[in-house]
Amino acid sequence: MGIVIWPPVEETWVEAIRAASGGLPVAAPADEVAARDEAVDATGWIGRLTPALLAAAPGLRWLQATSISLERVVFPELAASNVTLTNMRNIYNDHIANHVLAMLLALCRDMPRLMRRQASATWMSEPEVAIRDPGEMTLLILGLGGIGAEVARRAAVFGFSIIGVDPQIPTAPEGVRELARPDRLPDLLGSADAVIVCAPHTPETEGMFDDALFARMKRGALFINIGRGVIVRLDALVRALHTGRVGGAGLDVFETEPLPAGHPLWAMENVIVTPHSAGYGPHTANRRLAVITDNVRRFVAGEPLHNIADISRWY
Repeated sequence: MGIVIWPPVEETWVEAIRAASGGLPVAAPADEVAARDEAVDATGWIGRLTPALLAAAPGLRWLQATSISLERVVFPELAASNVTLTNMRNIYNDHIANHVLAMLLALCRDMPRLMRRQASATWMSEPEVAIRDPGEMTLLILGLGGIGAEVARRAAVFGFSIIGVDPQIPTAPEGVRELARPDRLPDLLGSADAVIVCAPHTPETEGMFDDALFARMKRGALFINIGRGVIVRLDALVRALHTGRVGGAGLDVFETEPLPAGHPLWAMENVIVTPHSAGYGPHTANRRLAVITDNVRRFVAGEPLHNIADISRWY
């Protein structure tokens, strides 16, 4: 029995994990060949597996992912196994919700254009500035997990009327006036003044926002994506921005990352681009390590693990 950490993490993390393991052996191999050797006796794993590593670990019972998203963690053999998968759910809720609100309010106050004018020392008169009142806007949030629910709770303070779309949340979180399932999304888009994507990357969401779905949006509506980049076809979004179907966008994740230097989104006056930084915060690393060490203690003690994911759904 033992726990394997792979890919490698910093030594302070290894020490903290060993301290939490209650004497259960913890291996930190330097490469995949060494990881395969250690896999033979592994019952727990922290990091990421490959099909070959999983096949080499017949006694494996638990995999702790070091990310929220699981599209790079899950593979068919893992999904078919009896391994319990846990992730980093809920540690970024406040940081990402703040990022969303910063983007949303900035777009409502026409800040992207105003800041570009500041850079060129160009004064804008009142009629030139396009202002939206949150108290008069309907906000649609796709994905009501920890992040989406926290976005709704904070956005409601500013007066937004909020519709939430989620495949399985049983009751509307705080601030959400209407809860709907994804099959209603195309019809609901026409009533939303702003759309926020907080959904994970799953087989169902990949490529979801394409030309057809953008065409269902209310003309001039705002669009924000802090979920996963592959949910949104960037060429379709660019076309929707050019035609005015989408009136402005805030994007932290992209179909291709990093966003190529010559991509048209960089130059659009009504677009905010951030480099997959919504989860950044002063305590992010400590929170991630705390989830890992807590689950290590639980695993060793035979207690229920936190943040168990549904492998079939990728979250």
